[in-house]
Amino acid sequence: MDDITPIRQMTAAIAASDEPHLFAPRPAWRFRMKEPAQSQPEDPGAGHNPPYGASITYYLRSLPAGDVKITILDAAGKAVRSIDAPRDADAPEVDGKRPWKTGLVRVHWDLQHERSKEARLLTRPDEHSHVGIPDRGWRSMTEGGRVAPLAAPGTYTVRLEVGDRTYERPLEVRKDPRSAGTDAQVTDQVALLLRIRDEVNTVVDLIDEIESVRKQVGEVAGLVRGHDRTDEITKAARDLETKLKALENNLFDLRLTNARQDTLRWPRRLYAKLASLAGYIGGSDFPPTDQQIEVHELYTRQLAEYQDAMASLRSTDIASFNTLLRDAGVAGVIVRGGRE
Repeated sequence: MDDITPIRQMTAAIAASDEPHLFAPRPAWRFRMKEPAQSQPEDPGAGHNPPYGASITYYLRSLPAGDVKITILDAAGKAVRSIDAPRDADAPEVDGKRPWKTGLVRVHWDLQHERSKEARLLTRPDEHSHVGIPDRGWRSMTEGGRVAPLAAPGTYTVRLEVGDRTYERPLEVRKDPRSAGTDAQVTDQVALLLRIRDEVNTVVDLIDEIESVRKQVGEVAGLVRGHDRTDEITKAARDLETKLKALENNLFDLRLTNARQDTLRWPRRLYAKLASLAGYIGGSDFPPTDQQIEVHELYTRQLAEYQDAMASLRSTDIASFNTLLRDAGVAGVIVRGGRE
C-alpha cells in the first residue's frame, strides 16, 4: 500500500491480456537517508518505511517463455543500472532455476548507478599464512568498499524486456527540496563520482590480473619439480613474484586479512583512497571542492603510473619468464586471457 499507482492504472483489459504491462512509475525523491543518533527501542505499533528509491511495477498474467530483464537508462539512453527480476520462491526449480514471478510484480531501484567491481584475491595475505582461500577459490577485500553513485536528478527510462518484447516508461528522479545544492551542482558531482567508480574498476582489473599471474607463478614450483632447470625456473619465479607484489602493494596492502583491525594496522593504498574520496564527495548535494579535485588528479596520475608499470611487466619480465618456461617444456603464464 506504499504505492497504489499500479492499482489506479490497472484496467480490466490489462488484467485480461496476455501482453505484459509496465506501469508508469511515480516520481522518485532523491533523499539522503539519515540514521538516528542512537537506536530507539522497537515500537510494536510503529509502521515500516518502504524501500528507498523508485518503485517499479509490471504485470505478467502468465509465465513468460523468455527471460525477464529490467534496466534503468539515462537521458542519453545509456544503461545506468540492471535490476534482477524476481522469481517465484514457492515454485519448484526447472533446470536449476525457479520460474519468474507472475501477477503484479514490484521491484525497487535504490537510485544508485551500478556498483564498482569486487576484487577477488587468489593468494594468501602477507605475514598471515594462516588465512586460507575459501572453497569458492578466492577471498574478498572489504577495505574501502564499493562505489555506487546516486543518480543525478532528471528523467530516466525504465525498460522491461520480456522475451523478445520491450516496454519502456519514463521515470523522474527529483532532488530533495530541502537541499541547498542545485541540480547542476549535483550533476557535476555525479559526473566525477562516475569517473572515480570507473577508475576503481580499473584498479580492480589490475589487482585481479596480478593475483591471477601470482597464483600461476606460485604453482610453477610444483610443475617443475625434478626438472633439470628447476633451480633456474624457481629463481625466476621468485624474482617475478617480488616485482608483482611490489606493484600490487601500491593498490592495496598485501597484509590485509579483512579483520576489523586492518584499517588501524596498515596504511590505505590507492583502491581504498579512491573509494574514500568518492564517499567524501558524494556525502552532500554540492559539487566537489577544489581540494577534492586536486586529490583526484593525484590519484589519477598514480593509477596511470601503475598501469604503465604493469604493461612493462607484461612485455618484459612476464614475457621472459614465459619464454623460459616454454624452453623448458612447461606451459606459460596466462595473462589477460591470452598466453604470453
